[in-house]
Amino acid sequence: MNILIFTASTGGGHKRAAAALEAKIHSLSSDCEVNVVDALKQVGKLYDKTVCGGYHFMATKIPQMYGVSYKITDKKSVIYKAVMDSNKMVAKRLLTTINTHKPDVIIACHPFVSSMLSKLKEKGYLKSEKIISLITDYDSHRTYIGKNVDAFVLAEPQMAKKLIKTYDVDPQKIHPLGIPIFDEFTSTDFDKEEICKREGLDPNKQTVLLMAGSFGVTSVLDFYKELALESENLQFIVITGNNKKLYKHLEELIDEIGTKDSTKLLYFVDNVYDYMHISDVIVTKPGGLTVTESLACHLPLAIYSAFPGQELDNAVFLTKQNAALLLDKKRGAEEIIELLEDKPRLESMRQTCKRLSIPNSAENIFKLAKKLAENN
Repeated sequence: MNILIFTASTGGGHKRAAAALEAKIHSLSSDCEVNVVDALKQVGKLYDKTVCGGYHFMATKIPQMYGVSYKITDKKSVIYKAVMDSNKMVAKRLLTTINTHKPDVIIACHPFVSSMLSKLKEKGYLKSEKIISLITDYDSHRTYIGKNVDAFVLAEPQMAKKLIKTYDVDPQKIHPLGIPIFDEFTSTDFDKEEICKREGLDPNKQTVLLMAGSFGVTSVLDFYKELALESENLQFIVITGNNKKLYKHLEELIDEIGTKDSTKLLYFVDNVYDYMHISDVIVTKPGGLTVTESLACHLPLAIYSAFPGQELDNAVFLTKQNAALLLDKKRGAEEIIELLEDKPRLESMRQTCKRLSIPNSAENIFKLAKKLAENN
C-alpha cells in the first residue's frame, strides 16, 4: 500500500501529527510506502506564504479579527465560499505530487487540503484514491468538510454530533480515532526518579511545566516571576522552543530573582514527553497536538491564553470536561498554586485527562487506511 500524507506549516501541529503517523506506519509495515509532503508549498510559494503568513499574523497580532473570520468561515457565508473557491482554483497544482507518488490513500492534515482533494475527486482527477481528513483540534470546522472525502478522523467522539447535524456528514464516514502522537507520550514505561535524576530535578517536589515559546516575551516573564516567587516549594521546567530572545530574558530573570536552583530552563528539546511525564501541571496554549500529548501523559492543563478560533474551542472543551483550567491573567499564578495545593482536585483532573486520551490513534488510522484501500 502507498500512503501520501499532506501537511502544512500553519503552526507546528499539522506537521507533528503527520510525523507521528509516518513513524507508526513505518514501525508496523515494511511493505507500506509513506510520503509526507507540505501541500501548501506544492500549491505555490505565494499561496503558501499568504495562507501561513496570514494565519500567523492574524492569530498573533489581531486575534479578535482572526476569531471573527474563523466563525464566519464555519458557516455557509460569502467569505466561506470565497475561501473554498480560491482553494478549488489551485487544487490541480497538487496533481503533480499525487501522480508522482501514486497513493492508494491520501491523508490530509489541513482543512484547505481536504477541500482541495474533495474537489479533485469531484472533477474526476482522483479515481481510486481514498481521502482521509484528519481534524487536529477538539472542535470541527466547515473548511475540513468535503462531500468526496471518504473518512473523517476526529480528535474525540463528541465532535461527531456537529459533523452529522451541522455539516450533514454521513455517520459511516466518521471515525473518532484521536490525533496521532508519538508512542513516547502514551508510554507508561517510564521511571520518574530516573528522569528527575538525569535532569537534575527533585522527584519529591511538585513540578510545573511551562511551555513558554508561543507566549509574548513580556507576559511570560511577568507570569513566571510571580509564580516562582509565590511558592518556594515548587520546581519549574521552562521550555522556550526556538525563541532565543525569550530564553535570554528568562536566563537573566532567573539570575536576578535567584530561582536557578528551582528552575530548569530549556531551549528547543526533542524529549518533551519526559518532562510531561514527571510534571504535575502544564502551563501552555491549547494547540491541538499539545493538548493531545498532555492528555496522553495524564497531565492537567493550565491554559495561559487561547486565541479566538481553534485554540479557544480546544480550551472550552477541556475546561468543560475538567481536564484544564483557563487562567485569569490577573491571578493566574495564584490559581495554579491553589490547584497544586488541592490534591483531590488535581487527581480528578488527572483522571479526566486519562479518560479523554485515545491510545493507539496512529495505529488505528493506519488500519482505517488499509481498510479503505482494500475496498477499492
